[in-house]
Amino acid sequence: MKFAIIALAFALASAQNAPYRIHQPVSQERKSQLLKEVKEKVRGVALPLLTFYQDDGTVDHAGMASYVKQMIADGLVEGKGVILAVASGGDFPSLSMEERKATAKTVIDAANGSVPCFLSVQESHLAATLELSKYAEAIGYYGIQVSVPYYWTTSDGDAIAWFEAVHNATKSVIISFYNTPWESYDAPVEVLQEVAKLERVRVLKFYTNRAPQTFRWAQTLTQLRDEFAIIDNTLQPVFNHMMGGTAFISHLASVWPKNQLDLQAMLEAGDYTGALALQEKALTPWYDFRVKAGAWTSGEAPPVKAALVMSGRAKTTGPMRAPSRELSPELLKELKELLVKIGVPGVKPDAA
Repeated sequence: MKFAIIALAFALASAQNAPYRIHQPVSQERKSQLLKEVKEKVRGVALPLLTFYQDDGTVDHAGMASYVKQMIADGLVEGKGVILAVASGGDFPSLSMEERKATAKTVIDAANGSVPCFLSVQESHLAATLELSKYAEAIGYYGIQVSVPYYWTTSDGDAIAWFEAVHNATKSVIISFYNTPWESYDAPVEVLQEVAKLERVRVLKFYTNRAPQTFRWAQTLTQLRDEFAIIDNTLQPVFNHMMGGTAFISHLASVWPKNQLDLQAMLEAGDYTGALALQEKALTPWYDFRVKAGAWTSGEAPPVKAALVMSGRAKTTGPMRAPSRELSPELLKELKELLVKIGVPGVKPDAA
């Protein structure tokens, strides 16, 4: 009797600590078929679209539509890039639900099927994430970007259950797992493999802080490249492509689309030496400045918007949406000098 009670106690403890599992895993055959299709679409430059504003602070929908159409005219089309709409680069934490939906509609209408579009549906409230997910699917988005909820620390079981809830609430939209370790959750490989059992979770936007960082990043790519189309979020587009990734995040593409599309063409051609040289000449110093600007003000948009205006690609992007602020005069001067140095078209040095 005593041993039976002990055995029952161990069984109950094991059940309580058992990892959360996907309830209806996809077949390997279907997973492989869909992954092949997704990898053909989710390729090249992954553009985090900015959100423009009018002078009164409301979203500039006409400006947004022109911005999207210009990027497509510049070559950001299916097979060469994807658009990520209303994400952190587009100020989603500072936008209302109504603004996010209206901006999403403007973007998808302007894209008109020329380029696959993903909508960020990141939220700490599951009902809001589901509402945005269903809306994205209804208006024709190819995919949605989902991360774990923020503020509270997420557990492994929380993460898997969250993605399963989003998957089961939608029918056709492709789901991108956005790994966000700065929100106190860096998904282990085992969790990503479990989430990959959901049919339409076929994209991974990847960054990791797991130590040793470079090794774990590379190791994870090799472990997951047959589960997901992997979008690089580490500013290492060349190595990501060499190791089986398919796309890379680039804000520079808004400012200098030809440079980043040339980089993608080199990657597809296997010219890794040329691609690395292009990365080192432009993308690396550009991102170094963006890190510096981040110490001045929050958000991703301020340096990109300033560069857009300096290059003449936008007459105005409107005021910043708080808490983001305009760059300081000193940073603006440094930014212009950088753009001139790396050769961004349309940027002229200040008169001596």
